[in-house]
Amino acid sequence: MAALTTMKRHAFLSAAGALALIISLNSCGKSEQPAAAKPAAPEPVAEKPAAAPAPAPAAEPDKPKEPVIAAAPVDLNGFGSDEPAEREGEPERGVIIVEPKDIKQMSAQHWEQFDCTNFTAKRWGRYEVRVTYTLKHATLGSQFRFGQQPLKKTLTASHQPKRAVYGTVYIDKPGTYPFALFAAATGAEAGLAIHQVAFVPAPEGPAPEQAADGSVVLEAGSATTWSENMRYEPKPEKNCLGFWTSEDDFAEWDFDVVKPGRYKVTVVHGCGTGNEGSEVAVKVGEQELKFTVKDTGGFQKWSELPVGEVEIKSAGKTRLVIDPVTKAKSAVLDVRKVLLTPVG
Repeated sequence: MAALTTMKRHAFLSAAGALALIISLNSCGKSEQPAAAKPAAPEPVAEKPAAAPAPAPAAEPDKPKEPVIAAAPVDLNGFGSDEPAEREGEPERGVIIVEPKDIKQMSAQHWEQFDCTNFTAKRWGRYEVRVTYTLKHATLGSQFRFGQQPLKKTLTASHQPKRAVYGTVYIDKPGTYPFALFAAATGAEAGLAIHQVAFVPAPEGPAPEQAADGSVVLEAGSATTWSENMRYEPKPEKNCLGFWTSEDDFAEWDFDVVKPGRYKVTVVHGCGTGNEGSEVAVKVGEQELKFTVKDTGGFQKWSELPVGEVEIKSAGKTRLVIDPVTKAKSAVLDVRKVLLTPVG
């Protein structure tokens, strides 16, 4: 009996020791399980290449930073303005001015409207629209509308009268026309005031370019017609400056010279029988060439007339002017183009 009791005590101690070992293993690593408790390994499958992990959004490689765009500056008396530079001594011939007394302002809930109903053009042609205004508000969207020709412009604040160039409009025949300017409503304290609207003669064709051989062709359509009657006639059989009935009307061409030098000047012109005899000047800078208009048999009977030579001393902006000095009869001449040919 004593021996049996001793054997039971030894079996109990052995079982207690095994339980203590299992508890000890579990406390050393909670994720560890006894070998017998691990599930059977799954059947082997074909290995697939691992997909590349998607990069974190903050780690995009070599992506350039977006530039910081500053807000549009408030007008600083013209400094930093994107408006075309005003030409010193710009001609006034043919410029049509509309004063505030001819403009009626109407206020709506969401916009201001400025109307003119008695704008009169003496001739057809292309004009640049310039609006002189004052504005207390920082910026203001606006639209100028001449017939079906809308021009948009963002105006910037200015307590002094400031000019804004809206673009160009085309007037297809002499007459009286309405136009309007619309702007977002600003209220009386930050309102928009229109001081003047000017229609300034503008060229209808592209600016002339100097050819590789140095020659320059000044087409009639590329001229600015500072005139009240003379104008560009676009019909194919004409394609000229016509209606030159006043010696006060004149034409200008602005162009870039890449190859300076000496040039022969040729005027391609026409003159109807009985209208010959007018004196005309061709000017390039301080240089002036004069010629007397000859009868060519008709205003669209073209004749090339060499009138002399001029020297363009430096590259850059150059201006050529045709300016009648006297008018002998009813009209001076028609001009289709001016040719500048390098000498030598």
